[in-house]
Amino acid sequence: MQDLSCLGKCSLTVILPVISAMGVECSVLPTAVLSTHTGFPNPHVADLSAQIGPILDHWSTLGVEFSGILTGYQANPAQAGIARNLIERFGGENCLTICDPAMADHGKLYSGLNEEMVDAMLALCRKADLSLPNITEGAMLAGIPYRACADESYCAEIAQALHTKGIRSVLLTGMERAPGQTGFFFSDGHSTCAYSTARLPRNCHGTGDLFAAVVMGARMRGLDVPKAGALAAEFVKRCIARTGDDSRYGVAFEPELKWLAEQL
Repeated sequence: MQDLSCLGKCSLTVILPVISAMGVECSVLPTAVLSTHTGFPNPHVADLSAQIGPILDHWSTLGVEFSGILTGYQANPAQAGIARNLIERFGGENCLTICDPAMADHGKLYSGLNEEMVDAMLALCRKADLSLPNITEGAMLAGIPYRACADESYCAEIAQALHTKGIRSVLLTGMERAPGQTGFFFSDGHSTCAYSTARLPRNCHGTGDLFAAVVMGARMRGLDVPKAGALAAEFVKRCIARTGDDSRYGVAFEPELKWLAEQL
């Protein structure tokens, strides 16, 4: 469940091909259609909230069952509520649910979102088996001050606060053990682990969506969360390294799909 940007590789236009390349059948539930992602000026946006209910109702008549559900960016708190309804209706006992609470970065909420979105995403993450916030989102959901330099101890503090708020397992992206590194911190409330890799000196659109897609696909293929996160981190790094100077169109993930499939 994610938006669809027609131009600029992010959201469903990267999630669908990546999960499919990993050997997992992927169905989509578009929340909105955008002419481009919001990194381009003045995109045309068509909100599909009113269409989601009828889609879910039709799926119910077919007796559809899903083995996994991945939710990403939600345009407003109401859509986050619809995502909870999706999990309640189709996320059965054997269904793995992952929430990427895509709503903020670099210490602030995305344009057009307000604090109500934080509460809505917290309620959605409580429904999920695994949540994938970045450091900004994790701090907001946990209700603790944001720090730009997120070392392992700070990530552990965020994770513990999230557990007390009812989030079962969390994989925090953007951990920085040392200059020039990036990685993640994972906690399920009982055990923790951390992973670091080299940081490439550039920012690109769609990398969070790529990371979430690989984690979902890897979990569906039987990898545990730390191994799924490590595979996702290395895949994203390889894609960024292949990308040209104009990163507005997203990273060059297509040439790396063969490598990703080979890892499985």
